[in-house]
Amino acid sequence: MRLVIIGGDAAGMSAASQAKRQDRSAEVIVLEKTRDVSYGACGLPYKLPCGQKMEDLQVVTVQDFREKRGIDVRLEHRVTAIDPATKSVSGATPSGPFTLSYDRLIIATGARAIRPPIEGLDALWGEGAYPLKTLEDGRNLKATLMTSPPRQVVIIGGGYIGLEASEGLHALDAEVTILEALPHIVPFLPEALRARIYDEAEAHGVTIRCNTLVKSVSRRDYITIAVETSDGVLDADLVVVATGVRPESELAAAAGIELGAANAIAVDDTLRTSVPDVFAAGDCADSRHRISGMPVWVPLALRANRGGKVAGANAVGGERKAPPIMGTAVFKFFGLEIARTGLTEAEARESGFDPVTATIQAPTRAHYYPGGGKLSVWLLGDRKSGRLLGGAMVGPEAAAHKIDTLVAALDGGMTPAQLYDLDLAYAPPFGPSWSPLLTAASALMKAMRSAAR
Repeated sequence: MRLVIIGGDAAGMSAASQAKRQDRSAEVIVLEKTRDVSYGACGLPYKLPCGQKMEDLQVVTVQDFREKRGIDVRLEHRVTAIDPATKSVSGATPSGPFTLSYDRLIIATGARAIRPPIEGLDALWGEGAYPLKTLEDGRNLKATLMTSPPRQVVIIGGGYIGLEASEGLHALDAEVTILEALPHIVPFLPEALRARIYDEAEAHGVTIRCNTLVKSVSRRDYITIAVETSDGVLDADLVVVATGVRPESELAAAAGIELGAANAIAVDDTLRTSVPDVFAAGDCADSRHRISGMPVWVPLALRANRGGKVAGANAVGGERKAPPIMGTAVFKFFGLEIARTGLTEAEARESGFDPVTATIQAPTRAHYYPGGGKLSVWLLGDRKSGRLLGGAMVGPEAAAHKIDTLVAALDGGMTPAQLYDLDLAYAPPFGPSWSPLLTAASALMKAMRSAAR
């Protein structure tokens, strides 16, 4: 049995490895359009400062995949067409075109960085304006930073990558300005929690300008780039484009495979597509949300790796189901941890719930224990059913780990009262005797009682 996998990053290589574990006799071929496979793209922003190496992000080498796992990895093989009728894929390599038949196919093409329609951006792409999505992107940006350290950096986009990159660029003593076209950065956060990110940026000299649309970029001279915005013109030595990603689903669509949420490839719980013997996994495919039950597209690392394992097992005869997701995410911004899971208030309304919220702020350590700070916790519940729907946390510590407790509560369909009754661990260095999560659950219980009157 020949299994062909298009894409060699998280989902693709997880799929290949799992397929070989399940069936050692299977011929597993991975077609990767670049020269890199299996790397931690989430670490790219953290490798920008001096002393950090982009190559550290490599997880497993091509040689190890080939020699130790028996996987036929073919680099610089760009697939340009899938033909379900003949069960084949075709494409191009530096040495010419190729066509390859398959018995089962897994599409793991991931997501690509959005290149916004900004006048002049194409001329500067990779030579003054840089994305930060692939390992090669990281190498290119890192090389520029090391040879020509910037004094002024403009980051277009205030999402995860833009905020994380700002810290690494600030560490190079650059003056950093983040431009966001939307009214707010991190839109999934309630205003009270979002305000802490603005305060943290100001404390470190990073400027965030929202409601600011970039119209054009152009070179003033060999060094300086003029960034024209809806709010004036800025000068920069370097521009980082972090305006988000979109699923690489065009190849599937051209083959007649159905698309789903956000134009990602539509899959069922076993990660089968609408075409027989074709699976899809990772950032190119959609998922089912645990709370709403609706198809969603959330490009995150754990889901990609887990989806790859499920697709790989099923492609060689398994019948595993990919668990639903809750969009759980966490990122670091200077001294803050920002975490979320479940639905936002707007998503809850769109899904037919009657949302009630509560926000509290509590110490991350016992009041007499040195250090720590305040953890802001926001919880969301449904007035009609009484169940928890989501939450978010922002603080100097504890958010990254306490969010996982909330994930478990959401997955179990708990109410705020059941969360409040959990026997959580306590010690002075890690929090007050009443965990901020329990305090937030109590506040939500009260809010829901008031809303029911």
